[in-house]
Amino acid sequence: MMTNKKNTQTGAPSAPRRGRRDVGTWLVRNALLLVVAGFLLSKVTRLNMSYSWLWNNYLKGNVEMIRQYPNLTYDEKMGMKLGADYQYLLWLRDNTPQDAVVYYPSAGDFRAGHPAVQQNPFNGKLNDKLTAVRVLYPRRVVTEDEWGKTSWTAKVTHVGVVNGRNKDKVPYPVPDNFVIGALPMQQPVQPAKTQEP
Repeated sequence: MMTNKKNTQTGAPSAPRRGRRDVGTWLVRNALLLVVAGFLLSKVTRLNMSYSWLWNNYLKGNVEMIRQYPNLTYDEKMGMKLGADYQYLLWLRDNTPQDAVVYYPSAGDFRAGHPAVQQNPFNGKLNDKLTAVRVLYPRRVVTEDEWGKTSWTAKVTHVGVVNGRNKDKVPYPVPDNFVIGALPMQQPVQPAKTQEP
C-alpha cells in the first residue's frame, strides 16, 4: 500500500506566509491613501468655512493653549475657553451637596441684563441640560422647560440665580442685591439677635 507523503501532517492547513512583497504593497497602498486623504482635507477646509474655522482657529488655538499653560487642570482649561457660564457651573457644583436637585437657569436668564451689573459676564451658550448634568453630576438638574411639568419640580433643593433672575422660585423674600448664586429652597436659619445690656 502506498501512502501519500503530502497528507502525513494532521491539523488545519497553515495560512500563507506574508512575504516582503506583500508588506511592501501594504505600505505603498496605505501611504497612497494617506496622501489622497491629506489632499482632500486640504481642499475641503478651503471650500467649507466650518472646516476652515475648525482647523485654523479651534485646533491651532487649543494647541497654543496647551503650550502656554501645560499644568492647568481640565476645569481651569474649560473655564478659560468657555468663560463665566462654565465658571458658574463649577461654582454650583462646588457649593451644593451631591444629592441636590438644582434648578438650572435658562438661556434668557444668562443673557438678561441687571442694573447692578455693568457688563453681563455670561454668554448663555452653556444653557442646555446635557452640559449642566455633565458638570453637576451626581446632582439632578431641572430646567425651565421641566419646571412645574415633572415630579422633580417638587424635589428641587437649590435654585440657580443669574442676573437676579429666578429669585421668585423660592418661597421666601430675597434681597434685590442678590444677583448671582444659588438659593436653597428652605429658608436659611437666621441667627437670633441678642440684646446688649
